[in-house]
Amino acid sequence: MAKKLKITSYVLACLLAIYVVLKYTGICTLYTIPSTGSEPNLKSGSYIFASNLITPKRGDFIVYEFDHPELGTANWIHRLSGMENDTLQIIEGTLFVNGKNVDENYNLKHSYLLDEKEFKSLHDENIEHFPITTKEGNTGYLTFVEDIYVNRHKLAKKRYRDLKIIPNPEIVATYRHPWNKDHFGPIIIPKGKIFVLGDNRDNSMDSRFFGLIDINDIKGVLWKKLFTIDTK
Repeated sequence: MAKKLKITSYVLACLLAIYVVLKYTGICTLYTIPSTGSEPNLKSGSYIFASNLITPKRGDFIVYEFDHPELGTANWIHRLSGMENDTLQIIEGTLFVNGKNVDENYNLKHSYLLDEKEFKSLHDENIEHFPITTKEGNTGYLTFVEDIYVNRHKLAKKRYRDLKIIPNPEIVATYRHPWNKDHFGPIIIPKGKIFVLGDNRDNSMDSRFFGLIDINDIKGVLWKKLFTIDTK
């Protein structure tokens, strides 16, 4: 029995040592997804492995260090959407990089204004939503729906977008241009910088609002999704 305990202790010690080396070298680090900003593809409460051995490319989910003026320094996770020398523009809520529609390649989330009947037709109480009162005085919902549901329930005409004539104050303060989240750019990404976006496009704090990220602040690229703990 003593011999088995000794062997077990050695094995656990080796595994711990390997974990520490992998984590602190960035070769393989465990991260959690704390928010819904990258849904539907990275769920809130998910655990992932990221690695700094993977060369980041456009479209990858990356982990990067960011010093938020209110939240402090932390690791953030978003999709790498623009790299140096890219021309990036958002037109009517659709992302174009170097003139190409890149959103059509992904299952994203956008916001929709739905009435009571339309909302109940989704049959999913876990869908993000906020009750609102319509101008007619009825109950409605600002609902964040992923593209696969939109096509299935024919909700495309209900999508909510910011009007081009109404700039977002936070975006204006960052970029000095009268843009908002749905009408942004064009902007050419300068050398040494990247542009990140959340897949939950209308409910994500990302480069549209807080600006470009230094490429040297990238800590790793998503290597493997593990599991999700339901936080809703």
